[in-house]
Amino acid sequence: MNSRGTEGKGGPAATSPRDDFLLYDGECIYCRTYARKSRFRTPAGKRLQLIDGRNAPELVAELRRAGCDLEDGMILVLEGRRYQGAEALTALGSMTTGTDWFNRLTRWFGSNSERARFFYPLFRRLRQTGLWMAGKSGFRE
Repeated sequence: MNSRGTEGKGGPAATSPRDDFLLYDGECIYCRTYARKSRFRTPAGKRLQLIDGRNAPELVAELRRAGCDLEDGMILVLEGRRYQGAEALTALGSMTTGTDWFNRLTRWFGSNSERARFFYPLFRRLRQTGLWMAGKSGFRE
């Protein structure tokens, strides 16, 4: 799987035995705010499990071995398929159910895959800057 969340030629990658979840960096104020303020419902109608990667090092390591590095972007596992970065943002946009301004904005960013691909590098840069300003390191350091 490359940093965009897809395997070389295909779409979203392999399967995972866990329930649906979003793995994010809980040390990043932007990631943490996004995960906590957004309201997601899976296609099956369940609430999406939110996992702070800082509290799940085994899962982070497992996904890294499978080709998904949390340093490259948040990771969504949905119905056994992995999505990362902009692809995760797009999938999450369609699952956002809240009606407040934050959730409407979240849905807007994720409602168009081109828009998500355009903005996601900026979101990653914001994360890196936020971690640097807080004196925190990423997952590779």
